[in-house]
Amino acid sequence: MGGRVRLALLALGIIVAGQSLAMGAGLTGLSLLIKNDKVFVTFRMTDAFNEDIGRSIESGLPVSFRYEVQLKKVRIIWFNQKVHTRRITNTVTYDNLTEGYTLSRAIDGEIVATAVVADTSEMMRFMTVVDGLELFDVSLLEPNSDYYLRVKGLVKERNLFLVIPWDQDSGWVKTYFTYLP
Repeated sequence: MGGRVRLALLALGIIVAGQSLAMGAGLTGLSLLIKNDKVFVTFRMTDAFNEDIGRSIESGLPVSFRYEVQLKKVRIIWFNQKVHTRRITNTVTYDNLTEGYTLSRAIDGEIVATAVVADTSEMMRFMTVVDGLELFDVSLLEPNSDYYLRVKGLVKERNLFLVIPWDQDSGWVKTYFTYLP
């Protein structure tokens, strides 16, 4: 009987810990703009910074927020078709000597933007806001077809009880559109 109780307590601990980790970061304001044969994406991560992430940044370790953006074609009869996926990585490294933040943004591993800022609010905005970022070419889209963008943000990777991989992410958000050239 003792083994069952321990197993039940362990399961309850995993559930409670998982719920507390899942609370927090979320994505809002997902929108897109099609201009000059490109698809530009905008969204914002909310409640991404907590005490744990703040300590990691202050220690000088690089901290990254990752976003996965999927473009999918809506199908009526069959599963939706994944057209393309892009991965955005925003990274901050704090320099204790200059008391500044070195920021970088990469898309699919290729650096597309860098900055050095001293203001914490500027650093937080860079890490959590994607504003009008060019991600897709309209050559991927078929005229008069329905699509949706799906975005998920990953704030921190961690291991629950040092064994079970458990990411703190925002969950998926979507926006639908019809491509009319």
